Amino acid sequence: MRRIQTFEVSLKAFIVGDGKALLVQEADTGFWELPGGRIDVGEERLAHREILAREMAEELGPQFRIEVGTEAVSWVRQRPTDGVFQFLMARVCRHTGGEPVLSDEHAACRWVGPEDWQAMTFPPLSDYAQGLAQLFGQLRR
Repeated sequence: MRRIQTFEVSLKAFIVGDGKALLVQEADTGFWELPGGRIDVGEERLAHREILAREMAEELGPQFRIEVGTEAVSWVRQRPTDGVFQFLMARVCRHTGGEPVLSDEHAACRWVGPEDWQAMTFPPLSDYAQGLAQLFGQLRR
């Protein structure tokens, strides 16, 4: 019998301001990623913008504001800490105000341009590089 893969589903925000995107560094692994997180139990029917608003308040502080766009890119990541597969969907967002105040989940944040991010270290066993390339490509349209 064929086995079906199970995934955690995470919504990520590709936050753009002044032609650069905001990346955050995971405190536990040191890898860079987009801010955002898993859809919690009970949020299955919420709009993506509501879930991303909750995640941004948790990870970047309540004063950090974004406008969620319609463009999206998806990819898969296998979490290095426990091997769980995650389906990631990143929505293109525009920074509308506030400075990031990081939670304990992240050690640093950085605004990066279309070439800057390629020198950063992303989680292994993930398609982060392809996802970010597609997202930056969306900005050129």
